[in-house]
Amino acid sequence: MKPLNILFTIILLGISFVLGGLYFDDYVHSFIGNTPLSSSSNNFETKGLQNVYSFLRDKYLYPDQINDKKDIELGSIKGLVNSLDDPYTVYFSKDEYNSFQENLEGKFEGIGAEIGLKEDKLIIVAPIDGTPANKAGLLPGDEIVTINGESTIGLSVEKAVTKIRGEKGTEVKLEIARKDQDGLKTFTIIREIIDIPNIKIEEKDGIAIISISQFQAETAQELDSKLAELNQKGVKKVVLDFRNNPGGYLQSAVEIIELFAPKGSIAVTEKSKNDKVLEELKTKKNPKYSDIKLVVLVNEGSASASEIVAGALRDLKKTQLIGKKTFGKGVVQSIQEFPDGSVLKYTIAEWFTPSGKAINKEGIKPDIEVELKAEDIKDKKDPQLDKALEIIKTL
Repeated sequence: MKPLNILFTIILLGISFVLGGLYFDDYVHSFIGNTPLSSSSNNFETKGLQNVYSFLRDKYLYPDQINDKKDIELGSIKGLVNSLDDPYTVYFSKDEYNSFQENLEGKFEGIGAEIGLKEDKLIIVAPIDGTPANKAGLLPGDEIVTINGESTIGLSVEKAVTKIRGEKGTEVKLEIARKDQDGLKTFTIIREIIDIPNIKIEEKDGIAIISISQFQAETAQELDSKLAELNQKGVKKVVLDFRNNPGGYLQSAVEIIELFAPKGSIAVTEKSKNDKVLEELKTKKNPKYSDIKLVVLVNEGSASASEIVAGALRDLKKTQLIGKKTFGKGVVQSIQEFPDGSVLKYTIAEWFTPSGKAINKEGIKPDIEVELKAEDIKDKKDPQLDKALEIIKTL
């Protein structure tokens, strides 16, 4: 990291620094120089805070428990940031940020789920297929109440990630609250090295079912190759399955859209304060597969980049979406490093579909809503896929 003057735009397209099998969707969009800000680490000038500090030093029963002014200032800054009620705006001290960066290095070991904050609750956004989280039975929308017996109230996504990830073979206990289920349920999950196949293909009755687990850097190229093979075989109907896809690289999402949509189409729009358009990302190539009939599967675990692709295909190609309403995550962030080494990650813009629909907090409602219940999964049934196959046969 370049010292003291880094400002880079990060796309919260789900959560996905890949943190040991937990995906935290912060992907670098562009790098822009920034004038460093002056440090406030030695300033303790807020009158109200100074008054309370002085009073407690004189009157509090346990004055030795009062931390020094620097620690109190750190707590005050975090209180300010937390009061914004934005789970994607986070303040790190220098040590916290260094520790967080270290947690991004090394092997990817964890449980294989994306987590996020919704209505101040820590929830499972998407358990990735084939991972310990998926095998244990975690579902999109599950609320994580405790991690190894510790409450998650007030816990940031970053802190939760560091608590859940860990070395292969070790266990983590999650206490889960599930919608429409009484009481809490404890899941004891053994961490593993997470190795996820990005694209899986299945064929049924001349229809290809393509499941994409996340949008990696090469996902569009992989999909292009798979579609070319299917094209040669005469397969012209495809179900794109974005369920439990937590997102990924914005560029990958745009490249997938341009495989199907007309050249020059707006794939996604970035808007800042006062509805100001910062950028319109457009398709740059003629579509290779404009003649392929598409249906897209989405659910509560479809987030960020998968929401962008699903929304764009519906707006630009009239593609039908089937399943459940998506997660609703699509914000752009910047990171500001201060001279004392602390870092503020803050939201600067949101993403909108080509028709102007907001993704963040809103999500995308499918054209045909189909429930997938826990008992369906247990019985190896998939009514959402069944409906998608039924619809695409009529196209």
